[in-house]
Amino acid sequence: MTISIRRLTDVLATTESGRLYRIEVFSQADQATPPADAATIRYILRTSEGQGVIALGDRRYRLKSGEVLTALAPSAAPRPGV
Repeated sequence: MTISIRRLTDVLATTESGRLYRIEVFSQADQATPPADAATIRYILRTSEGQGVIALGDRRYRLKSGEVLTALAPSAAPRPGV
């Protein structure tokens, strides 16, 4: 069995109080042998500090601590050096 983890994307999200978080999204594929079996894909979400994140749907996330985050629109993301 082969396990591969790949980083997919980052999402910027904020709390109601305005605290900004970067959520890192990874995919983990467990590829069973023989190759005819389908791979099982699991998504892993965490903050850049390593705190676990649960996707609630439609740009909403919840930290393991219970705090709810809302993803920022890509155009609202701060640009480096601006």
